[in-house]
Amino acid sequence: MKSLIAFSLILIFSITSTFAQSQPCDCKLDLDFLVEKMKGMPSYKKQIKGQKLVEFQNTYNELSSKMTSSVSVSECFRMLNQQLMVVTDFHAKVKANDSYLSEENYYDEDKQQAFLNSDTFIKHPRTTLELTNLENELKNKPKHSIEGVYNYGTQIVSGIYKSDENTIVGVILSSAIKIWEPGQIQFIAKKNQFGKYDMFTYHNRSRQLLMVKNLTFENGRLWSYKKVGNTLNFETRINNKSNWDFKQINDNVQYVYFGEFSSFTTDNRKAFKNFYEKHKNSFTAKHIIIDLRSNGGGNKKLSDPFIKLLKKSRAKVYVLTNCYTGSNAEQFTTKLKKIKGAVHLGQTTYGSLAYGINYGTSYDMPSGHFRVVPTDMNFHRFFNYEGHGITPDIKLDFDRDWIEQTLEIIESNS
Repeated sequence: MKSLIAFSLILIFSITSTFAQSQPCDCKLDLDFLVEKMKGMPSYKKQIKGQKLVEFQNTYNELSSKMTSSVSVSECFRMLNQQLMVVTDFHAKVKANDSYLSEENYYDEDKQQAFLNSDTFIKHPRTTLELTNLENELKNKPKHSIEGVYNYGTQIVSGIYKSDENTIVGVILSSAIKIWEPGQIQFIAKKNQFGKYDMFTYHNRSRQLLMVKNLTFENGRLWSYKKVGNTLNFETRINNKSNWDFKQINDNVQYVYFGEFSSFTTDNRKAFKNFYEKHKNSFTAKHIIIDLRSNGGGNKKLSDPFIKLLKKSRAKVYVLTNCYTGSNAEQFTTKLKKIKGAVHLGQTTYGSLAYGINYGTSYDMPSGHFRVVPTDMNFHRFFNYEGHGITPDIKLDFDRDWIEQTLEIIESNS
């Protein structure tokens, strides 16, 4: 493993100048613009005081000193996110504007080939390690270790290994996708203060720079990466045909699935109305399972009406969550847990419920390469959960169906 560590030191050193897009960027103007927008966020106003203000200013000074000359777009993106993440607010974002293949062009062979001939693709950082040896080393890692060989979707196999105690690197081992080649570095991720990972990576098709924050590693899964040989996916709900589902499991148990509470689309708002009207008098069982797995949140106008119905039913409520349950779905979880006798099961939630985005306004930065999406909603009363997530009363096993496990718990309680 010494060869891997040696390589990692070389890789981390070269990341600052060659990771992804290498065109120059006047990053200082963007940093100042970002700080100005951050100062208007409720999370900044609540948190950046005393020692935290000193940390914020020190980070700004440190980053500014590295921006006396132009830096690469990718390095600027990384540094802007470093400043943003001084504030604990997992809704606030810095996004990259530059895409290198549109959805349409991704499926156009000529456009794909043009991308393969571009500097963005040719200069993408690659490992100097012999891939077969790397793969063989990673295959022997323990099942519980984050290091190992992973499937990324159905067409890419990736290797993930530690470069230091808090940093992991993902490299392509094999790919059936033209725009990703074996040996290319797919991501670098660092462990944050919550024991989760903040990942600096790319969109799989457009190659747009991404910062994906606060990722949980459990059951051989890290975001879209799943360990080879680990085919158990009981922590997720498969075949989600609708965001709204009601089932009568037996005489004593009913099941309700809420896929998301987003009010952005007319279809989901309409589906909510129809579901609510159809089932507002249906909650009659002694036990009701509320499935919030992978519910990314949305608008409380689509979630909170069910609190009143569940309280009125006098049922014992069982709430299922996973690490992708976030935002308003987490706030909804805390409200469900206050119902007398409620039990929270599954996996700790994502941890993004103390702030929010109402208007969704984003602002392009002076360079044009990035935009900031500041938060404008204040739910600071949930701050103790921000980053940490909500820990269930009962953690369910990853090797058996979660509904079946819940039914067993209901039976034992009865």
